[in-house]
Amino acid sequence: MTLSPGYCLLIVIAVVAWVAFEIATRHGNAHYNSENGFSPTFNRFVGAGTYLGLQALTYLMLQLLFGDPVYCLGWPYVLHVIVFASTGLLLHAIGFWPYLVEPGGRRRWRQRKTR
Repeated sequence: MTLSPGYCLLIVIAVVAWVAFEIATRHGNAHYNSENGFSPTFNRFVGAGTYLGLQALTYLMLQLLFGDPVYCLGWPYVLHVIVFASTGLLLHAIGFWPYLVEPGGRRRWRQRKTR
């Protein structure tokens, strides 16, 4: 399936409206808020968008420097692992994600299970 240009404008309008709603209801009672004041779905959206942007930048740099055959080699994929890790570190460094590991997440569950 493809999107026509008319739908792209609607998607942009919907995303802008969603961002405005999240900013307006930050730390409010309209929905469940994470530690940073935004909804968990919005946090995932920002994380996925950041990952997409960093991944596209890495792909563009590799393609400009080495050309298309670079993806026939194995070493560029190590950079994609670094991009994945740096997404969380970047969002944590700018203060958007307060925690790198969710408090009360898997680590606490494992501790309860072993007791």
